[in-house]
Amino acid sequence: MTDDEIRKFINDLRDKQKFDEAYIGFFQFGGGSEESFIKANRQGLEMHAAELLEAAVTKYNDKSKSYGLDEGIQDIEGDFSFQYVDLKEGKRGEIKPSPDYKETWTDKVFLIGCIAVILIFLSIGVIGLITIAKWIL
Repeated sequence: MTDDEIRKFINDLRDKQKFDEAYIGFFQFGGGSEESFIKANRQGLEMHAAELLEAAVTKYNDKSKSYGLDEGIQDIEGDFSFQYVDLKEGKRGEIKPSPDYKETWTDKVFLIGCIAVILIFLSIGVIGLITIAKWIL
């Protein structure tokens, strides 16, 4: 489909009556995200689909861009909600699910500081125990 055909389809999906009747909620059954589900009526699915299609036809200059989902029909009692779509260019094998983390100098300094604080507390504890042992004996 062309972008114009998709936009026409989006306009057909969006309508005031559908918005008033639309319901969609994202829930988690049990302990983990592998047991998540969507509870929705047809109008809610159509409105949500229109938002996702709108994100698909939006043009961006970057390789990655966020598109907000502002349909106003998500259940506030849901376990979680989706606020935006993170659009990526490329094929499935080229897109990484999460960016590689690069350690910065502040991360290294923080680690060294934590180790130093632990060593200081340990040495103070040993000195305290030695002092108490000398006092008792």
